[in-house]
Amino acid sequence: MAKHKVGLIFGKFYPLHCGHIYLIEKAISQVDELHIFLGCEASRDKQLFDKSHLPKQPQISDRFSWLKETFKDRHNIHIHVLDEAGIEFYPNGWQDWSDRVKQLLTEHKIIPNVVFTSEPQDVKNHEHYFGCSVTIVDADRHFMNISATQIRENPYKNWSFIAQAAKPFFVKKVAIIGQGRFCELPIQLANIYNTQYVPNGYINYIEREISTRHNYLSECDYIKIAMLHVERLTKAVETANKLIFTSIDFETLAQYYRQIFEKENDVLQALKNSYQFDLVIHEKDLKSQRSQLEYFETVSKKVEALLI
Repeated sequence: MAKHKVGLIFGKFYPLHCGHIYLIEKAISQVDELHIFLGCEASRDKQLFDKSHLPKQPQISDRFSWLKETFKDRHNIHIHVLDEAGIEFYPNGWQDWSDRVKQLLTEHKIIPNVVFTSEPQDVKNHEHYFGCSVTIVDADRHFMNISATQIRENPYKNWSFIAQAAKPFFVKKVAIIGQGRFCELPIQLANIYNTQYVPNGYINYIEREISTRHNYLSECDYIKIAMLHVERLTKAVETANKLIFTSIDFETLAQYYRQIFEKENDVLQALKNSYQFDLVIHEKDLKSQRSQLEYFETVSKKVEALLI
């Protein structure tokens, strides 16, 4: 009877990308069981973010969820968080680091036969500290020419390499707010960037509800509009291409509410504070008496700058 083969993979997955996925998929094709160790260390992870051009910092929970989502149907792929706090940063600290790994191996009763890596310089240390064979996968990046460093430096240029499960985290949200033909701009830009336009729930709700029952919006209506917009934005982000566009944000919705009811609403205030847009453009903040073409060119440049 063939020996049950168990493999290990180590990484920060900061962020998870196609090269990681290729490594994992090739590894699982050679073993019966694969354990992925997600390395985390707060100060190092913050340094990586500070040196990057990522729009926001991925947390441990984000990186863990990307792996879980990507391999959710794989019963023989297991993901563990490896706390590397107090250990010298790579390439130092191998003794302490391997001891920390062995604690997890013992805790989960894992007896590895092989370590998979794309880093040839780590082979000897893996062999020495874990006493098992090491298999190198795509060390020269011939099959998948990408690294997490490249993505951190320019996530939008390397968008196609980011794991599908991780992409929603990096999608930038743009609200372009105005009247008349100015409202066409978010639709136009969504078409240009081959991405999602999220309809204005405020206008949609008025068109659908007001015409059928009464001629004003109640306080409850505003909450319904806000929650509808959250739902639409959340769904759009899942399949967006780098950006999503809409024609209202929660600050504007809260302002409409305040003007009508002369008070604040806790739900709208909470959404305004928690659901941040990366770019909000108001027609009133641009020079007046512009042509539609001038508006188009001005707004396009502001959006383009988001992806640099």
